[in-house]
This record gives sequence, C-alpha cells and structure tokens, in this order.
Amino acid sequence: MPAARRVPGRLCTLGLLAALCGLAAPLLTPLWLAFDVFSQFTIQFAILAVACAAGLLTGRGWKLALPVTIGGMLALSLWADTHRSAGFSAPPPAGQIRVMSFNTWARNHDVNSIAAQVHRQRPDILGMMEYAPPKQKLPAMLKDILPYHGDCMNKPHCYLGFFSRWPIEKITGRSLWEGPPYLHAIVRTPSGPLHVFVVHTLRFPWLGSQLKQIKALTRMVNKARGPKIVLGDFNTTPFSIMMRTFVKRTHLLRRTYIPSWPAWAGPLPQLAIDHVFASRSLRTVSGPFIGGNAGSDHFPVILTLERAKK
Repeated sequence: MPAARRVPGRLCTLGLLAALCGLAAPLLTPLWLAFDVFSQFTIQFAILAVACAAGLLTGRGWKLALPVTIGGMLALSLWADTHRSAGFSAPPPAGQIRVMSFNTWARNHDVNSIAAQVHRQRPDILGMMEYAPPKQKLPAMLKDILPYHGDCMNKPHCYLGFFSRWPIEKITGRSLWEGPPYLHAIVRTPSGPLHVFVVHTLRFPWLGSQLKQIKALTRMVNKARGPKIVLGDFNTTPFSIMMRTFVKRTHLLRRTYIPSWPAWAGPLPQLAIDHVFASRSLRTVSGPFIGGNAGSDHFPVILTLERAKK
C-alpha cells in the first residue's frame, strides 16, 4: 500500500484507539480518581470512535473521520439548541414551579443582559452562581417578578444568590467547610414548603476535593425533610462519578442533561455541567431548556416542576 494511503489509515487507527481508551478510562476511576476526568467527554469520545471506525471500514480514513467528528460535535450543539427556551410570557400555572439555574460568570458585569434574560424566562425560583459584588444591582432589577432575595456574600468565597417569587421562610449560607459553598432556602410556595439548595462545586484538577464536597453536600441535603430541589454548577457531566455519587446518596432525580457550557463558543455548548435535582415527589412538566447568552460562559438552565399527585 502506498505511504500516502497508509498514513491516513494509521491516523484513523490511532484516533480510534484514543477514543476507545477515553471511553474505557473512567472504569479505572476506583483505582485512581484522576481517570474520572475522561468521563466528562464521554459523548465526544463516542463521536470520535464512530467517526474513526467509519473511516477505517470505508477505507477513506481521515477524509471521512474528520468531517464526521466535526459534524458529530456540531450535531450535539444543534441538539442542545433545539432545547433552547425563547422565553415565557407569563409565570407557570398554579401548582407548577419554574426553576432556573444560572452561573453568571464572575467576569460578567453586564447586569442588564442578566436581568433581561431572567425576565425573559420568568422563573419562580432562581439560583445564581458567581454572584459577584457588581451584581448587587440585580435584586432591585428583578423585584417585579422575584421580590424575595438572599445571598451569602458576607461569607468568604460564597458568591451565590437566590431569588424567589414566593416568601422565603429561612435562608442560610455556608462556605469554607468540607462541602461546597451553598445557600439553603425554605420557600413558602402555594403548595407548601420547599427546600432549595444553590451550590457551586470545585472542578478539575481538584477532583479529590470535589468528590469530598459532593459527599458532604449529600449529608447536608439529606438532613432536609420534605420536597427539595438542588441546583447549581456542579462542574461535572452526568457520566461522572460525582453525579453518580450524588444521586445514589440523596435519591434525588437529576432532571437536566442539556449541554450548557461553553457559551463563549456561540450556540455550540458541549458539556452538561449545570444541573437541577429534585425529589421524586416533584415531576417534570416541561424542559429542561437552556436560555440565551447573557454575557456568561454558561447558558442558564430552565425547567418546570410540579408536585406529583398522590
């Protein structure tokens, strides 16, 4: 076989081997936690594996594998875009709860764009991450739809904000403990009290500390009695041991799976790292959706829940 043909075939073989190794690496996480980083890119490795296998089987090598890989990545983003919320003209019907989780990005000081996006989505409950001091104008800007507010900015490294359409019975925040920074609010909804946790965990390369945070958070969440929602930037995808540990230990259901990061790549998010978990007594009515770009590196995540009928 001419060298010109062998090289593309070799590249495709190497690409396939790399993709298969990437898919298999998370199985070794019990031996070394660092292998869990590969789980973040499970879908991307799967796309690469299919593309390289197709290139080898057809004999077209990278001439086929490269466009299939790029097309697969674009298809993932376009699929996410089909779940984009254009907004809502009114709050949800009685008995339903529209939830929004939004990492607004510490470097993003465009409070007008953030407020406009929140008004467009009209959530009943909103949790904000990287709620830095310049965003302290937001409570006044959102008071018409979310009159109740709390944050933990008086605590070191606790840049979280919480907004509610309904009265907040109690709100507490905590940082610099074994778990992640969090806000815990008890909201007096028309259908009864609801526990809401807003969290922001660590990310790679601090995987050991991140897993420790997740385990500590599960213990904190399990202390709350009654219906509960946990939302925030978990910096990890559904395929990670972090997510599996949280679900297994809290028995909450993850209601999100849409890629929400990065938003700086235009309408091309690749990773689902912003999540909403809810009690089994709360069922999903619509969503999840992602919102529009409001200057952050994340897209907001929105969904509507209601208490399941007994």
